[in-house]
Amino acid sequence: MTSTLFWRQLQLGCATIPASQVNFGEHVRLVIDIQCQHVFMQHLFTQAHCSNEREWQIWLETDAASYQAGTSEFITRLGSMIRHQGLLAHLSLRENLLLPFLYRGDQGQLEQAMDELEEVASWLGLLAMLDQQAGERTTYTHALVSLGRCLLSRPSIIVAQEVHVGMPPEQLEQFKALSMAALERLGAGLLYLTESSNEGSGLNFSRTLTVE
Repeated sequence: MTSTLFWRQLQLGCATIPASQVNFGEHVRLVIDIQCQHVFMQHLFTQAHCSNEREWQIWLETDAASYQAGTSEFITRLGSMIRHQGLLAHLSLRENLLLPFLYRGDQGQLEQAMDELEEVASWLGLLAMLDQQAGERTTYTHALVSLGRCLLSRPSIIVAQEVHVGMPPEQLEQFKALSMAALERLGAGLLYLTESSNEGSGLNFSRTLTVE
């Protein structure tokens, strides 16, 4: 099922994000400062209080229906990779990877993710660490867990920050290769939030939107 993420013109403090969209399979870069990135993501994951669909500011359209930002139907179709927020320290890496499915309360989705978890973890190089407590981990491991969740949930659209920032050069090259391969494997659309058009992800973007 194809999906498209839409948003109307958004006023975030002094910044204006022009109306635009991200199609399934399309990679779009949004150059915007870090404070506005966080506000934008709040709009994505928090349901607006309005009764009229025409008032929706951010929504996802599929072949079957439209879903308002913040609703459970919207969130289950949207993947996220947020900088330095891939792990909860008191949980194992296995539990961290399954965390979105535990929150959703959908037993079928949880069982499917559990069935696929070890294959995904092996592909990411995390298999031997699955039952270790997360504790303090590197930026690289945080980013791998975020990427693993997307591989397990197979979202229509992924919203990502620069999760690679702060990685040593060798890990950075490994993560670039894995993230590009994962996007090809998923076929999902990507909205990439960054403070600079020289962000160094190695990804190819069909469009770049710049917000002053």
